[in-house]
Amino acid sequence: MARFPSLSAAGTAVPASIFARLREHLARFPGDVIPLQIGDTHLHPPARLDDIAWTEPHDLYAYGAPAGWAPLVDALAEARGLPREGVQIAIGATHALACAVQALCDPGDELVLVTPHWPLIRGIALAHGVVPVETPLAALATAITARTAAIYVATPNNPDGAMLDATQLAQVARIAAEHDLWILSDEVYEHYTYDAPHASMLAVPDAAPRALAVYSFAKSYAQAGLRVGYAASHASRLVDAMRRLVNHSVYNVPVATQRAALAALRAGPPFLASARARYRAARDRALAALVAPAAKPPGGAYLWVDFRGYCGDDCMAVLERIAEAGVLLAPGSAFGDACGGFARLCFTGVPEDRLDEGIARINRVLAAWRT
Repeated sequence: MARFPSLSAAGTAVPASIFARLREHLARFPGDVIPLQIGDTHLHPPARLDDIAWTEPHDLYAYGAPAGWAPLVDALAEARGLPREGVQIAIGATHALACAVQALCDPGDELVLVTPHWPLIRGIALAHGVVPVETPLAALATAITARTAAIYVATPNNPDGAMLDATQLAQVARIAAEHDLWILSDEVYEHYTYDAPHASMLAVPDAAPRALAVYSFAKSYAQAGLRVGYAASHASRLVDAMRRLVNHSVYNVPVATQRAALAALRAGPPFLASARARYRAARDRALAALVAPAAKPPGGAYLWVDFRGYCGDDCMAVLERIAEAGVLLAPGSAFGDACGGFARLCFTGVPEDRLDEGIARINRVLAAWRT
């Protein structure tokens, strides 16, 4: 049928950046902008591109394997206790999840999102014609319908840092098994847990045949700009399908960035221990200083700030005022339809002095808001 000038359903449905509206207000601030909205780190990675010994330059300029650079795949498979067929390298965890959704869900299927959820998973679903269905964990069983294909969970969660314990993981696995569903487990913050160890969905017996977990060198090893992530699963048939989708979307992840990822993996333990201590201290520092309430996150990189006492269930007006003071936070509405009174504050993205200044600016806005 004729299409011009209309766009596809996906091109119309996928939402714009959650920060577009706030940037208009940020432009009014003449001084130093403090970005507390995005999940990044101010720490230098344990391995950088200029640290790598480029002894085989031909590998950098030839096509690579769609499955991933073999030394990196083998190292990750060994670390996860999986065969190499159970690991797929991707352009970050975002790409891995996009390929997973495409492999598991047909247009019109439902993907249940345990909410609050990472914002891009909703857009990924919409881009493939999949219907995102939001639900709190407590109501997960009632959200399942005949059209449900998979359940998405994140642990530690983005945005609130919540972690699923063994009982909750087993609950999700049981519901998925009862309804013959797949599980997408977003575990990119696995190394940044502060009050309890990380527990993976891949280790849950009922989940093992049906779970796929994603990981990120951006989050674990401060290599966000290199865009290396991966998926891991006992379900080799799913990983094979993802491999074909990677082949047809990017063909292969750049070998140069995969080399840097392997170097970070090998050099990582001291970095992870130091970063975890720095992030824990930053979390506690931010919680102690912020006047707005926020639960203490057991993992991740964020405070889930509750602004409902200032503005009810829509805090955009407060966030606009905070942006005019030179600080960006992520609006809660991006993390679920019921989250409009909250905002996400990243405590790992800037050094301690800038974190202090950012929170001081937020507190000044809130003090003026109440008067």
